[in-house]
Amino acid sequence: MTVNEKIAALRQKMRENGLAAYVVPGNDPHASEYMASHWCEMQWLSGFSGEAGTVVVTLDRALLWTDSRYYLQAGIELKGSTIELMRESDVDCPSVIEWLCNEVANAACPDTKWIGVNPEMFSVNDYQEWKEKVDLKSIDLIKDLWTEGRPLIPQDKLYPYSADFAGESVDSKLQRMREIVNCKSNNRKWALVTNALDEIAWLLNIRGNDVEYNPVVISYVVLEADKCTLFVDAAKIDSPAQNYLDFNNIDILPYEAVYDYIRGLDGTVLYDGARVNEALFEAIPENCKKINTKSPILIDKAQKNKVELDGERKAMRHDAAALTRFFKWLEEKALAMFCA
Repeated sequence: MTVNEKIAALRQKMRENGLAAYVVPGNDPHASEYMASHWCEMQWLSGFSGEAGTVVVTLDRALLWTDSRYYLQAGIELKGSTIELMRESDVDCPSVIEWLCNEVANAACPDTKWIGVNPEMFSVNDYQEWKEKVDLKSIDLIKDLWTEGRPLIPQDKLYPYSADFAGESVDSKLQRMREIVNCKSNNRKWALVTNALDEIAWLLNIRGNDVEYNPVVISYVVLEADKCTLFVDAAKIDSPAQNYLDFNNIDILPYEAVYDYIRGLDGTVLYDGARVNEALFEAIPENCKKINTKSPILIDKAQKNKVELDGERKAMRHDAAALTRFFKWLEEKALAMFCA
């Protein structure tokens, strides 16, 4: 399908679901800066291949917001489509939510004011902020449209990251996290939910190749007082990985099972609203006490131990040597070119 055909098909879905607008951000369910191509929905819909952007489609307009890094690129790639470019740094350019408030929420006598979003692609905090200003409806319209050529979620194997490099065992990290959460929850029955891939990699001392240049494993973790559950595709786990996870008493469930698992929780559920996505939040039972708090995993991960600091210094020396060799090669090539 062409971009215009995709937008037309999306509008048909919007009409069927009573939506005035649909928002497709350049996000994934894990709040990743760099993400697997399976979740490049904004790029698929718009034809714009930049990393940062948000597409808004109404019943009669389509717009793409992006920043100044991509103005020239977007101008070229949007040609031939009906998508308008919104330059975020222009003084008269409204933000996405400002535009939605003015053009949809406050429009005179519209048939509907509902704005659809995929809750997996919005953090809890962002979703709640928008919900205070417009009528939001959690719905995934792209899934049924992007059926041909959509990349699969990566299936690369996960592997252990030795404590010789991490500087701390998994057991030590889990014990410290439990002590921290126990103080925050004031409840013997609690669960800490995280979807952030860097936090999971640090907490469980695991690494992967699911995202280019980022050694992470696409997964979720629910940490509880008496167990830790990793939600990950079984295809990622070979025998050494299985033995490693078993040794560290980490339970394994399928990646998509995280939602049903959260629906079965009780007691107190803690989450970082800046990172955890809205779909996970909506799965938390009503009877649970919900605590939106800065992730203790993120805070601890930022405090590097001696082994990690030594490793960073060693890596920087290797990097500096490689960069120096490149500068030397570049200068020699440039001199040879100009002196020839």
